[in-house]
Amino acid sequence: MTANHQVDGTDRSATGGTGPERLAESVSFDLLGPRLGADVRASIEDALDAGAEFAQPGPALAIFRAALSASIREIETHPRGLLLQRFLRVGPYEDGGEIPTELAAGRLSDEETAAAVRFVFSSMVNSFKGRLAELLACRPIVRLVAELEEGGRLPPDTRVLVGDVVLAPAERSSRLLQAADFHLLAGSGETSESGLFDLLGVAEVKSYAVSQRRMTRQIRRHLRRAARGLRVGSATAGSQDIRVGGAARERPVEISVNPARWRLPRRIVLETVDGRELLRPVLAEPPYPEDHVRAVGDGQWRITLRWSVEALASAAYEMTFWYMEKVGEVLYRDGVPDDWADMSPGDAGRNAVKMMLYYAILRARTRYEHERAVALYNTYGFGYALGMSFRDGRGRRQMLWPEDLREILDHGVSREGCRFSG
Repeated sequence: MTANHQVDGTDRSATGGTGPERLAESVSFDLLGPRLGADVRASIEDALDAGAEFAQPGPALAIFRAALSASIREIETHPRGLLLQRFLRVGPYEDGGEIPTELAAGRLSDEETAAAVRFVFSSMVNSFKGRLAELLACRPIVRLVAELEEGGRLPPDTRVLVGDVVLAPAERSSRLLQAADFHLLAGSGETSESGLFDLLGVAEVKSYAVSQRRMTRQIRRHLRRAARGLRVGSATAGSQDIRVGGAARERPVEISVNPARWRLPRRIVLETVDGRELLRPVLAEPPYPEDHVRAVGDGQWRITLRWSVEALASAAYEMTFWYMEKVGEVLYRDGVPDDWADMSPGDAGRNAVKMMLYYAILRARTRYEHERAVALYNTYGFGYALGMSFRDGRGRRQMLWPEDLREILDHGVSREGCRFSG
């Protein structure tokens, strides 16, 4: 493993002043892989065709990039965002045992190292994963709204507003914040006898499995918040200007969205590319051709996306790796270490991410810290499905190496008795 390379700097932006929007401009739907990327694009385009309103004007790619920018901004403004930058800049001490006194000030402490890894697992992954789920939810929601309009359950002028196009008061204050992931409204914000807005329903999207009871509780909190007041673009309405349920005063529509529960394949295949034999994981293919929509109660619908919890997690981890690669590129834009002389700044950035994770494994103080650092290291090298599931006979996650793939392909288990679980 290459020796630690120190880089000074304390920029608030991990991307060296580039900014989230500028960084997101470099990506396309290919970042998500061919299948998921095509579905996200189609979902946004179908929503735009149906007249759904986004904070960022179309086309679809601009909306995807805006979602990515929002996640990057959350990462860089989070209290742990600076810690992540330091993890990539200076990293943990590069060996086990006591940290030499003369080096302690120039390395992350073991507690800081563990916190940086936790940040990736929690805030970073959840931010990317959540926004992917919201974008995938656009298509089934606008299709459901169209069906409800045709059936007379919703008026034909129902507006579907996505994300922070709509703000509502916080539960315990008047501060306006994003509330539900989608709002169904009628009205343009112009004063009329019927009021400013008809609140016709909301939708809440999760990137993980959640019970219907829990989803219903959260949706109804969103409805109560929206009934207290709304800001829609430049128009603001107080509670007196909002007609809950519209002219008929029907119960507002409640839509909950969750991903499916199918698992990613834990298999590898041998391919010949340009005369070379390569081992790669089997790519995921959703077993369902469409998202599933069903009524679950009076005025309640539940949508199950055709993409699963694991598929979204896999894409989200790839997005975190992409982000940290970009941070690494900034660190080495003025030159790479001498022993990385054959690497481009991008290659050096990717190498730096894995190097710091390798040191994090060496510095782990508990089994829990060790397994989390190993999980990230494996995932960034071999993908989520294989990297997260490589375990020994006792169920403990272990580091995955290329030779393990060949042994598992040939014998179903590695030389050390490890295999892919789940």
